[in-house]
Amino acid sequence: MDHRELTGRFSTLNKFFKSYFGYLALVDYCSEIDQSYLGLHPYTHINNTLLCDATIQWCKLFGTDSESTHWKKLVVDHEDFRRFLFQKTTHNQSEFRKYQLSMLEFRDKWVAHYESSFPHGSIPEFELALNSALALQDYLQMNKPEGYDYSGVVSVEGFGRSFGMALLDPLKHAIKT
Repeated sequence: MDHRELTGRFSTLNKFFKSYFGYLALVDYCSEIDQSYLGLHPYTHINNTLLCDATIQWCKLFGTDSESTHWKKLVVDHEDFRRFLFQKTTHNQSEFRKYQLSMLEFRDKWVAHYESSFPHGSIPEFELALNSALALQDYLQMNKPEGYDYSGVVSVEGFGRSFGMALLDPLKHAIKT
């Protein structure tokens, strides 16, 4: 694996984790915080933007094969990774493909381009996005080249909690719970 390309994938995974966990941290508080801003809904907008970015980052890694950052452009043994991915996510190839297509549709019809016929609220569940990103993170770490200096996220759960706290800490005054 090329070190620069590997660093790029870890960076994309890191962006996905930040956006996803940021979204989760804010989602329960947006309405409450936004009440102070006379219909502007700034935190709902920020939260929606985080969800859109998580979608984009995931699609960079798992979307279409033509993506320059798709996992297939870095991982040599595609079958080995697929086995690992399906085992880690407990989804088979058909189920994963169906999910992949739903994420691509959400990205294409809601995130990147507004298509009025796309049903509002048709947001894919992100559990499989998270689990597949975790699988890729683990696989890349296990197969990184000798001498590669990995300095990224070690515990994604811990990272998610820390990132969420960092995001919410300055907003404590606005959160009543």
